[in-house]
Amino acid sequence: MKRYVWISLLVLTVLIAGAVFAVREVTYAQFTGAEVDAQAALDHTVLNQVKEATPYTGGMNGFLFAGPDKQGRQVYVWSAQGKVLATVYADQGLSKDQAVAAAKKPVWGKQLVRAELKNQALQPLVDVLHATPGPVLPDVETEYKTAPSKFVWEIYGKMANGDTGYTYLDFKSGEVLWQVLLTEPK
Repeated sequence: MKRYVWISLLVLTVLIAGAVFAVREVTYAQFTGAEVDAQAALDHTVLNQVKEATPYTGGMNGFLFAGPDKQGRQVYVWSAQGKVLATVYADQGLSKDQAVAAAKKPVWGKQLVRAELKNQALQPLVDVLHATPGPVLPDVETEYKTAPSKFVWEIYGKMANGDTGYTYLDFKSGEVLWQVLLTEPK
């Protein structure tokens, strides 16, 4: 009986290891250039291990890599075409949960792209589909380039009015810098 239990555990372990490897390979295969950018992030920053890889297109076409440094602190690294573009420690800004909570009760930031936006009603987020931090790069024109912390939270989801859209929050304060509603024809 013991022998069957050990054989079953061995087979189960091999299957789980194979599944993890397959998922990793499929994930990187979908992200063209991810391996080169991940290696650049590991070689040129404090990032010690990639725990998360996500395409990022908010002002750049590259990847966000998240993981711990050697001391275990969570770090975000953005890279594109084999070059590191920005790095920040996660604890220097809002957590993902805090950013989502701020998007559900949005408040216009003090430093807006255009002053006339202060009179525009913000739409609270009711259903989050995607939330990721991102850098505000100095040589890229974006609508949220005035972010005081030079980093943003990009949150995509369903708004209170039924539309989907993006809300860009300052990485540190959680104030709304820009909101884009993607109105669907009815």
